[in-house]
Amino acid sequence: MVSRYRFLFSLRWLGLFALAAVLVGACVWLGTWQHDRYESRATTNDRIAEAADAEPAPVAELAAAGEPLDSSHEWSMVSAEGVYDPEGEVLIRNRSVEGQTGYEVVTPLVLADGTAVLVDRGWVPPSEEGATALPDVPPPPAGTVTVTGRLRASEGTVSGFTRVDGVMQARTVSVDQIADETGLTLLPGYITETEPRDGLVAIPVVEERSWQNFAYAYQWWLFGAMIPVGLVLLARRDARTVAAQG
Repeated sequence: MVSRYRFLFSLRWLGLFALAAVLVGACVWLGTWQHDRYESRATTNDRIAEAADAEPAPVAELAAAGEPLDSSHEWSMVSAEGVYDPEGEVLIRNRSVEGQTGYEVVTPLVLADGTAVLVDRGWVPPSEEGATALPDVPPPPAGTVTVTGRLRASEGTVSGFTRVDGVMQARTVSVDQIADETGLTLLPGYITETEPRDGLVAIPVVEERSWQNFAYAYQWWLFGAMIPVGLVLLARRDARTVAAQG
């Protein structure tokens, strides 16, 4: 019986064992990574749902200038009172709402203590005059206003910060980048206004598709389990061949 399986110590089979070990390890790692993504996205969805029913908290209670934003505070409903600084307004390019690409309008709101928080006032479509023309953007309200919305984490800093006819444009809502350009002391994160004023479209909250990552995780683990099963079947086939050859 044992002699039928001596071929398992051949270079061919030792190579197959090594390859199988690598593939199984890769499948386990990929499955674990997808499962971690699932848990992260599911947590985000739960946080969004819980925040939607909560009373807004003053933004200063959850974010402080010069300190990183606690990730557990993202998506919280917050309120802020202050005066808009239209000179610091930034248009965020290539943002889509219902399949149409346009701009998000981000304006600093200066608070009573002199710090400021960025407010995503909403989305506007591109100009009918072409991609190079500035869109029609409703000005922010004058005087002291109270803003309510979701607290979001700052996006990454990328190249592409420009000025078109004196209006700043960027590709991401990067608090650090906008702070450098405006000279304002900004709170970490920014507020996405839930009820924009006339002429602006609310930024939709897109639910994370956590179920896809859940399915991908078990798919990878299933692939990993099938590899040793395949080796066993291949070994039995080769053993039958050896036995037939006498």
